[in-house]
Amino acid sequence: MADWNNGEITPLNRAPISELILEKITDFILAGKLRPGDKLPTEQEFAEIFKVGRNSIREAVRMLSSTGIIEIKRGSGTYIRETVSDSMLNPLVLSLIMKQGTSKELIEMRLFIESFAAELAINNATDEDIDRLEAANQKLKDAAEKKISDAKVLYELDLNVHFTLFEIGKNTLFIKVAKTLYKLFIASLTKVIEQDLQNSYDNHEKYIKAIRQRDPELARKMVVEGLSYWKEYMDR
Repeated sequence: MADWNNGEITPLNRAPISELILEKITDFILAGKLRPGDKLPTEQEFAEIFKVGRNSIREAVRMLSSTGIIEIKRGSGTYIRETVSDSMLNPLVLSLIMKQGTSKELIEMRLFIESFAAELAINNATDEDIDRLEAANQKLKDAAEKKISDAKVLYELDLNVHFTLFEIGKNTLFIKVAKTLYKLFIASLTKVIEQDLQNSYDNHEKYIKAIRQRDPELARKMVVEGLSYWKEYMDR
């Protein structure tokens, strides 16, 4: 339980106050001073702790509630949730989508995600896990041979390959974050897949073979090579 009166809290005097309060509470959660199930101070108590008005406290609590980190139990108080939904990451992704950034930043983000995913798979996946990854990629090849053109179907098949890669790495935190951040690539991935589905299959196949060989350097090289076609699209 956080000790709100141990001298760690200083009055806030910069705007916007509500965001600074949110940051302070989040810091306590990240530092482990607030744990799942802990009860938060009341609005009045928070106002006295931070030396600010109750409206600022109310707005900060509202923002926390919207992320799914806390829950308000009527007649009881406000608590840190025991468990949180994956959807709590959605506000982050939405803000990134709105900003978008440069194509270079998106390319670097995807390179990091897929390289790390391949490394996790090399370290943690069983041969049966890799079989599952190959089977997911085979569905892409089948779709190419059947000349399927439905963009949504193709995107789901491609996404299944990447998500399977994340899953066989067996790091639950990475799986959640990577799957959520992949929403940033929806539009560009769909366009690339429509243009050359066979190429997507071939690129996946190269790094899957490197994972099968348990060769991290080759896997990263194949990931970089595989992203080159997508990089060309993003650079346009």
